[in-house]
Parts: sequence; structure tokens; C-alpha cells
Amino acid sequence: MFKEYLQYVLSRGQIRFIVLVRSVLFLLVFSAIPAMQAGGAVALGGVLIILGLLGTYVVNGFVIRSGMDPEKPIEFSKYFIFLLTLALFLILFFLVVARLIEPFLGTQLQEFLKKQSAEPSTPLPAEFVRFYLIFAFVLGLVLHLILPVLFAKLSLIQGLKELPNSVKRSDYIVAAWTPFVIMFVPDLLVSLISNSEEMMVSIFGQVLLIVIFFFMLTSDIFLQYPTYYLVRTEKKTAEGSDNV
Repeated sequence: MFKEYLQYVLSRGQIRFIVLVRSVLFLLVFSAIPAMQAGGAVALGGVLIILGLLGTYVVNGFVIRSGMDPEKPIEFSKYFIFLLTLALFLILFFLVVARLIEPFLGTQLQEFLKKQSAEPSTPLPAEFVRFYLIFAFVLGLVLHLILPVLFAKLSLIQGLKELPNSVKRSDYIVAAWTPFVIMFVPDLLVSLISNSEEMMVSIFGQVLLIVIFFFMLTSDIFLQYPTYYLVRTEKKTAEGSDNV
């Protein structure tokens, strides 16, 4: 079904245009970072560019989600309200997660921050890097099981009710985790070679950075695939039951 999803995405000119605008905004952000650190009007302009960049993800998410089921059109107001409730849910979720991991990292993190304030060049301890990679991977797997179900229902309550049924499906787990794992691998490789300047400036390192930039541009497209999978399989199931 991924091939069908790509055809769906590529057939919508709005998505291609938004990704083009996003790439320009990314380049503007990268070029404006040194000037933004100086403050003033340039910093304000940089903030506006970043807000515009975030806006492309909101609009593109709506464009992708709204056309998944032509028989059930979605209004932007409903989508935006859902995003607000989702943002509150994620804030609460991350607060709980931070509370859970605090006993494991609290003291060590404070010691590291003290050392870094005295010596900004202090590198992250190896155990921090390992913990971050494992934690980011596990947290990503969890979120990429939950979020597509919520986006498919466009309702926090209905999505959480449907979640137990969805995670029991092996086909959905494969559809949800495959895009995330594909996008996580380049980040993992860069983290592993980041301490080697020779590797970072090598062809391999540069290719990895290009791949990561590509995924930054198209991450919402790849991560909407599990939602598309849920919507389309639910529609096919409903059509099959109607034909019986």
C-alpha cells in the first residue's frame, strides 16, 4: 500500500509546493542562525521564518489527511482543534516521561550542566549518548504506534479508545514502525560518527547529512503513511461488509 500512498501524495500539487516552500525556509533558517544570535530585527525575522516553517507542517498535514477519504471531507477548523488537543496531550505525555526518567538522569545531568557552564566544550558522557539513542528509539516506537491512530480518528478520545484494537494488528505495527525505523537509522549513524571529524567530512558523512535533510523536508509525508494505511484499510473493510 506504500506505493499507492506515494502515488496519492505525488498526485497532489499542493504537497509538492509546500515541500518546496519548506526547503526554501530551511535554507533561510540555516543562513540566518549566525545573525539571529546577535539579536535585533534579524532575530525577529528568524523567529518569523521558523514559525512559517512550522506552519508548513500544519498545512501539509491537513492537505495530506484531508484527501485520504474523499467521502469524508475534513474541515481545517476541526483539524486545527484536534492539533491543539494533541499538543496538550503530548505536553502531558512528555511531562510524565520526564518525571519517570528523572531518577535515572537527574543528578548526572545536573553535574554535566555545571561542567558545561564552566567549560562549554565539555562533551556529553558516553552513557548519556547511549541512553539518548535508546530512549529516543523506544519513545519513537511508542509515539508512532499512538499518533497515527489519533490522526486517523481526528479525535483524542476516539483515537485512544481505538488504540488497543490497532496495536493488536501486526500489519499496522509494520506500517507504523517501518517509516520511523528508516528515518531513525541515518540519525543513529551520525550520532555514532559525530565524534570523528574525518568521518563527518567524508563522503559517507556528507551523504548521511543529505539524507537527514531530505527526511527533515519530508518527515510529515512519511509519518502520515500509517494514518493513510488505517483510513484505507478501514474503508476497504467497510466496503467489503456492505457488499456481503
